[in-house]
Amino acid sequence: MKKIATLIFLFVYVSIVWGQGKKTRIRIDVNHLKVDSMWISLEDGKTEPKTLKPDATGLFEFSTFVERGTDGRISIDNPVKGSIPLYLEPGDDLLIRTDFKDNTSFSGKGEENAAILKELMDLYLTNYNKLDATKMPLNVLYEQNEQMNKANLDFLDNNKSKVSKNFYDHQRTKFYYEALGMDIIMPYLLSQGLNKKFSEALPPGYMDLMKKVNLSDALLTNDAYSRFVRGALPVFLRFRHLNQLGRLDSASTLTEAEKRKIEYEQVKEHLSGKTRALALFGIVNNILLTAKDVNQYKSYIQQFAADGGSQEQVAELQSVYDQALKLTAGAEPPPFTLNDLNGKQVSLKDFAGKVIYIDFWASWCSPCRYEMKNGSPKLHARFADNKDVIFLYVSIDDSEDKWRQAIKEDQIEGVHLLSKGGIKSVVAKAFNISGIPRYVIIGRDGKIVDNDAPRPSEDITYDKIIDALKSE
Repeated sequence: MKKIATLIFLFVYVSIVWGQGKKTRIRIDVNHLKVDSMWISLEDGKTEPKTLKPDATGLFEFSTFVERGTDGRISIDNPVKGSIPLYLEPGDDLLIRTDFKDNTSFSGKGEENAAILKELMDLYLTNYNKLDATKMPLNVLYEQNEQMNKANLDFLDNNKSKVSKNFYDHQRTKFYYEALGMDIIMPYLLSQGLNKKFSEALPPGYMDLMKKVNLSDALLTNDAYSRFVRGALPVFLRFRHLNQLGRLDSASTLTEAEKRKIEYEQVKEHLSGKTRALALFGIVNNILLTAKDVNQYKSYIQQFAADGGSQEQVAELQSVYDQALKLTAGAEPPPFTLNDLNGKQVSLKDFAGKVIYIDFWASWCSPCRYEMKNGSPKLHARFADNKDVIFLYVSIDDSEDKWRQAIKEDQIEGVHLLSKGGIKSVVAKAFNISGIPRYVIIGRDGKIVDNDAPRPSEDITYDKIIDALKSE
């Protein structure tokens, strides 16, 4: 009997350890730099961003259990700013010696993958920084972008023998589908930024991009491919459908509900299997996260279930819906208390009787920073003499130093709070923040007026705040 109990215990123990993956370790030697802390993040969907402190010898160390190859990053803000990309496989034991500038070397298990990834990212950033839509014709921009993407894949192919098979397959799929996703979105973004019709900003062959997509359920374990299926692919199917109807230039005038409806119908028609289910899940999830009145879209959950969504996916959407119900107009916002720039604790109740315009942002978010430089100052000026309007900035940065530096650089006026952790931070989760920038208006009565308010640069934002001031 004891032998049987022992065998059962061992079986359970091995199962737990196997499910956790193999222990993986990283050590960072900063070459005599006086670094008080650095942070590390992994894209495994489980590991929360973590701040590291040096040991008595000045060495930084991080250990975790990795189930499969995953990307990540280590970064510092002082005394220099820098970051190093990571790719970790189960059982890696990597020592990184770096000054976060020109000198970085790798040793230990995983060193070959790490060295090639750094070279690849250096190549990518060098070419990417040469792209400037304001200084070159669109045809030249598209040509250079295509050359950059080809250079990345060629580099991986030329160094295939130096890296593990998992690394090569992972990075090639990642760079391919991230580039393809940008090929899909870039012309639309450029048309908006350059004030052109969408049809005028399209490169040759745009409507044939679907030929470059390898629809494979087997690729869904790759995070980049999964993001592509949930995001860029439904968008492309919408653009292609509008083009077939001769309505491509109406893409920017459709409501969010109209966009998602077209995407849902096109995904159902043109995709299949787990890939279709994931794409449909992404569409419904996006609807629920951004809807001003989520009650209007509850039927999408039942529709998704009928269209082949798994029980786990349906349950997750129901959870998103339940959370979104708490954020509809007229609901009380989730309470929170965060520290401001001076370390003082601040909560929403501190502004009782006032209208609060909340701006969720981060130092690394370019659209957020653009609004702060170009939209916020003008909006603030229109309420300069009104003490009943509060501009509340909630950053989801992981780095306090980067948060403070961005505020200083952009000279952002208002109340500043920090909720570390990105979209996984406590406040971001409470407000269903899946992407930034995101804006919320709270009324004088302390209840939500708009859970997806317009940006500071939009004229309607002023009117929305005025309406909130008039309501009691």
